[in-house]
Amino acid sequence: MTGSAPGRLTIMVVEPDILVRMVLAEYLRDCGYKVVEGGCADDVFAVLRSDIKVHTVFAEVRLLGDSDGFALAKATREMYPDVDVVLTSSVANAADKASDLCAEGVLEKPYHPDEVIRRINVLRDRRAPRPA
Repeated sequence: MTGSAPGRLTIMVVEPDILVRMVLAEYLRDCGYKVVEGGCADDVFAVLRSDIKVHTVFAEVRLLGDSDGFALAKATREMYPDVDVVLTSSVANAADKASDLCAEGVLEKPYHPDEVIRRINVLRDRRAPRPA
């Protein structure tokens, strides 16, 4: 992997289905990432305002509360431009709506956890300094 080593990256997994969230979070931890978990957009912003440095938010499009994943991605890009966002959904046509919010588009469910890591790496590699 190029870019940052997993142990130096913190991923926030935002998924209202606790079983899905727990499985993905554990997989990411097993791969060496630091993981913070949440179920709604408010959880994300509480963490981003804290002392925890989050590198990537991995969020379901359908979230609990007043904001969906699209609103979360838009607000995160505006307020925290150094934080990458990966959206996931089983909702048809979500990719079209997310094209301006996520560089890699929506990751459709069901996804393989390796694809989550691939997306995270692609986004982090884009931010890596280029040799002169």
